[in-house]
Amino acid sequence: MSVAAQLLDLVERRAPVSRCWLRVIGDAGDVAVLEAAFAEASRRVGAVSLALDDAEVTALARAGVHWSLAAWCVDDAVRVAALLVAAQRAPAEVEGFIVRRRQHGDARQRAALMRALPLLPDARQWVAIAIDARRGDVRAVLEADLPLARIVGLGPRVTEQLAAVAARVVATRRAAGRRPPLELWRLSWGTA
Repeated sequence: MSVAAQLLDLVERRAPVSRCWLRVIGDAGDVAVLEAAFAEASRRVGAVSLALDDAEVTALARAGVHWSLAAWCVDDAVRVAALLVAAQRAPAEVEGFIVRRRQHGDARQRAALMRALPLLPDARQWVAIAIDARRGDVRAVLEADLPLARIVGLGPRVTEQLAAVAARVVATRRAAGRRPPLELWRLSWGTA
């Protein structure tokens, strides 16, 4: 089962009333349908925690997702799945999809884009978008919990500003009783 199909299945288990809509996403070949689903995700399924159990984490790891999705919500999973379906069925239109959602989407949509980038085919081609997003919307990128080790050449690009923002996100998560990802600690110490 593809990562997109697994994500849609996970959401369906958490939001069964959205079953028909989620299946439309899984079957869609039209990028306009997928982009609309991307934009509507929070309204359709909400933004509650994805809260994966051990079996779900293991199944995603077998599909190539080897990093924590602890910060993901159900709408993030729908958005990532929609973008992955678009990449599979209409690869020539993916860049436009990403650009439009970066320009016109809200912060949750931009964060979901950052979460999806390492899962897209030829993930290295999206590094420039991730770096540009870091410049323009640092907090959304950090909250996306990207596996920072997969960002080629990030170490030399860690600035004092990025380290300070990472440290603030770490402090905010700790104050809220949430464990910050180790990736953020590495950034806040400037050792990414």
